[in-house]
Amino acid sequence: MAKTKISEYDSTAANNADIDGINIAESCPPSGINNAIRELMAHLKDWQSGASGDKLPIASGGTNAGTAEDARTNLSAAKSGANSDITSLTGLTTALTVAQGGTGATTLTGYLKGNGTGAFTAQTTPIPVADGGTGAATHTANAVLIGEGTDAISSVSPSTSGNVLTSDGTNWVSAAPTTGLTRETEQATTSGTSVEWTSLPSTITRITVVFNDMGAGTDAPIVQLGDSSGYKTSGYVGVGANIDPDPSRLSITTGLATCQSNNGEHIIGNMIISNVSGDTWISSFNGLEGTTDTILGNSRVTLSGTLDRLKVTTISGTTFDNGSVNIIYE
Repeated sequence: MAKTKISEYDSTAANNADIDGINIAESCPPSGINNAIRELMAHLKDWQSGASGDKLPIASGGTNAGTAEDARTNLSAAKSGANSDITSLTGLTTALTVAQGGTGATTLTGYLKGNGTGAFTAQTTPIPVADGGTGAATHTANAVLIGEGTDAISSVSPSTSGNVLTSDGTNWVSAAPTTGLTRETEQATTSGTSVEWTSLPSTITRITVVFNDMGAGTDAPIVQLGDSSGYKTSGYVGVGANIDPDPSRLSITTGLATCQSNNGEHIIGNMIISNVSGDTWISSFNGLEGTTDTILGNSRVTLSGTLDRLKVTTISGTTFDNGSVNIIYE
């Protein structure tokens, strides 16, 4: 059979007696040798260009394939483009660039921030709030982080055990929880002409004044409110009344009223003072004079500023001679 391409050649030299039908056997015509060499050169060119269809075996250093896809299959190599053939990469000594999906670096130190095109670089300064950071390098352990607009985030530490996070109207602070009601220290009314409580919180909306067997001769108790400018001693609108045994009443303008007068008895009762709005307050008193007489008082007053003090005194400034008073506020 005529040998028309390299793959048809025989590894036994004696078996190659022709090349594409040209006689090259022993005692062949001299012209056969010339023609055979030319034909061999043509076969070599056809093999190089792939025209012959011959494939170089893998064992001979080839791929035994006529296409790149077949070559990768024969060599068990990953295909080009999107594929799932690559399961791991080992032995890389050159960093993948950012454009290749890498970091551009072989090590990462600290918090890394890409510079857009080159290698990632270590972040050594706080990232500003405008860039999505906190603007701060450290935060106090166990503290609550507080937003500060465009400024660096701040924090509130837990402080004393049992404290809660509360607002002062402007900032968040760690403070002891409130129970809603605060009772001040009881004050004796056995001497002097007045007792008072100063530096009351500006958030007060309701005060209860408790009279416990308070006495001041025959004078009637009143309560005066004040602000940073001092106590208000006039401008109150109110009436104090004794219901029995002899009904009587008195218009009182110097303080919040409790009763019309005192017949030398001691007074027991509660005055409720409530904030209407702004700096206007209304009071209501219900009590007992001695052991049989019912007494009442109702008043209103408007201060010039925020209430911060309270005084218990009497209409005529008589000296106290018995009992005590206290306040409870919320």
